Amino acid sequence: MLTSLNDIESIVFDLDGTLYVCPEIADEIRSATETLVAETRGVSLKKARKLLCNARSRLTEVLEEEPTLTRTCIELGIEVPELHRNMQEQVHPERYLESDPILYALLDSLRTSYGLYLYTNNNFSLTRKILSLLGVEDLFVRQYTIEFTWRPKPDAESFHRVMEDIGGPPESFLFVGDRHQVDLKTAEAIGIPTLLIDEPEDLVQIHRVLGLIP
Repeated sequence: MLTSLNDIESIVFDLDGTLYVCPEIADEIRSATETLVAETRGVSLKKARKLLCNARSRLTEVLEEEPTLTRTCIELGIEVPELHRNMQEQVHPERYLESDPILYALLDSLRTSYGLYLYTNNNFSLTRKILSLLGVEDLFVRQYTIEFTWRPKPDAESFHRVMEDIGGPPESFLFVGDRHQVDLKTAEAIGIPTLLIDEPEDLVQIHRVLGLIP
């Protein structure tokens, strides 16, 4: 639920699943992770998949919500920088993504009135590559990638550091994402406006809720 709309100055977007959807990239990320688990544990890919599945199930019980892939890897003892070095080598968004003029027009129309920011669990290299392929890399004031704190969303400490770096009271923010538990829960807990979308096409809702279109 959105509140304090007249005070919003900064819109903070998630990346994967929010600005674009690409099952092939998701598959490459999953494959790269399974390969890393297999290599670090000295097991087969089949066994690595089982280890990831079991770790995800344990965390789901403890956290009472499904964990992110990064959080699952941490549970298996894999360092976050190691995970992302592996992803940079094995994930190739250039095979699947292309310029998105509709996304560009939507974001470009917002940046005349609001500061646009990105807050993602992805790493800087892949994030920049994805944004460049989509044709929107120059529309954001700043991109907060995993390197900012090396602590994946949802993480209250990282969340507050992002807010402090951007600057402004809580009511001046709008957080936008496709996963409530990962992208929006922390903001909602302290009364910050949020917008949950199911797919990138839903981003047009931002204009409606902010009163930019009827």
